[in-house]
Amino acid sequence: MQKSNQRLNTFISEITSGEASSIPSGEEDAEKRIWSGEIAEINEATFSFYEKGSAGAPKMMQDHWFILSDAKLVDQPGILFWRDGDQYFARCLDQDQWDKFIKAAKVNKKFW
Repeated sequence: MQKSNQRLNTFISEITSGEASSIPSGEEDAEKRIWSGEIAEINEATFSFYEKGSAGAPKMMQDHWFILSDAKLVDQPGILFWRDGDQYFARCLDQDQWDKFIKAAKVNKKFW
């Protein structure tokens, strides 16, 4: 569990704000929407799958969110997953968003 900081909290608040694409009826795989870079609502099973490390261990976790990246280098973007009450969301961060996240999170290592 990472220690919280105001700059990181502000970044997370900003990046998780906005309209989310809802879960299409009959969707079996949310990956396309997750990788779109837009906020994607996902189901609890998908959130739990990633949270529990089934696709690799989360790189950073806090109360209601975690970062997942399959990259070995810290400077390569990952995916932010979060929950808000009983709703679950994911967003693949672009390079600019990722750079802001790394700075706000005070990550100073080169490799995960």
